[in-house]
Amino acid sequence: MKRFSLIVFLVLTICATSLGCAGTSASESTGKRRETSVCTIDPTCSSEGYTEHTYSDGYVCRDTFTPKTDHEYLEFTYGSEKNLKREICRFCGREKLTYTETEINTDVTVDPDRERPSFAGLDVMACAMILEPTANDAIKAIRTADMHGAYGFMVYVSCLEPQYRTLSELQRVMHCTDKPVLAIAYNNSTFFPQNLSAEDMADLLRLSVQAGAAAVDMQGYLFGDYAQMPVDLKANRAYWEECGFDMSFVSASPKEVCGDPVVLGKQKSFIDGIHGMGAEVLVSVHVGTEMDAAQIVALNEFIKAQNADIVKLVLSGSSKETVIEHLKACIELEKRQAAGEFDCKFSVHGQSTLSRLMCPMFGSYIAFCVDRYTEVETNIQIELDTMLAILNSPELKGAK
Repeated sequence: MKRFSLIVFLVLTICATSLGCAGTSASESTGKRRETSVCTIDPTCSSEGYTEHTYSDGYVCRDTFTPKTDHEYLEFTYGSEKNLKREICRFCGREKLTYTETEINTDVTVDPDRERPSFAGLDVMACAMILEPTANDAIKAIRTADMHGAYGFMVYVSCLEPQYRTLSELQRVMHCTDKPVLAIAYNNSTFFPQNLSAEDMADLLRLSVQAGAAAVDMQGYLFGDYAQMPVDLKANRAYWEECGFDMSFVSASPKEVCGDPVVLGKQKSFIDGIHGMGAEVLVSVHVGTEMDAAQIVALNEFIKAQNADIVKLVLSGSSKETVIEHLKACIELEKRQAAGEFDCKFSVHGQSTLSRLMCPMFGSYIAFCVDRYTEVETNIQIELDTMLAILNSPELKGAK
């Protein structure tokens, strides 16, 4: 019986409290609790709205809840940014970018006498990746990224449909901007599958230079047997050590690294030929494995001996520990550059957003970016706007 009475007492107490929150006449008639204020709080994008009641004894309760709202954006700008509207939510601070562009013109005037721009001539290269099937699509993508601040462009010429891999069409692509264009030809692409032989790739790169490309991307396995390369590298390790190279990277079994002197001789002849045409060469190697800083530095030294202007290493590993090794390698290579011991540019990064974001801050030459994320240009790469904000930050520019 006592337990029943206690339950009834608790129920009556809860009911009385609820009535008090609503400001009922029952609570006022007791003289013990009197509503002193009512405040309506509007909803925001991060919190619900409600009505708040305060009573004379200090009791506060809330009711009449309303759902959260959408973001409420206010427009703001950084200096004189063209074709770009920045907005920020006044509640939560979320930023929104809107590109306000007109139709991109695809008319191009080809100037065969223009001075070829240098792809390797900057302090850092914020490079927009261009993967398009037609020449007009590539021109639009280049000119759009140009307006958004890209320093240069990497154009996958092997992704162009065959009818656009001609001198006249490539000239339109290379001459649609005054900024440097790097031509890249891979024999396999997920979204634009190709079956190009080594000679097909070499010929397409030469044609791109003839059309006005500032530089070409030569894969580390060009002219070699991809499946045989790890074996050749190990078999020729002693030979290259006798030539004075630190071959510690061999133990990591990197992919796309050729050790056959005959194949490397063909690659060097190709590089010399591109130089003879007035363009530069980036040698790219996707090692497919994790490497420590000393191995990364040693591999850079080995590849640059072929007379490359830029050495690009794409490493595996996304943990903080592996990224630290990438950064340590960048710091060491930058020291060697300053001392005149490493006389070409290097691009070191891993297959992770963290590494791609940080390595350009530690001396890696190229920040590969996407102007817009699409089904082809994935979020493995850093967004151009984000990378430019980092590269242009006062800290990296040496401001006090």
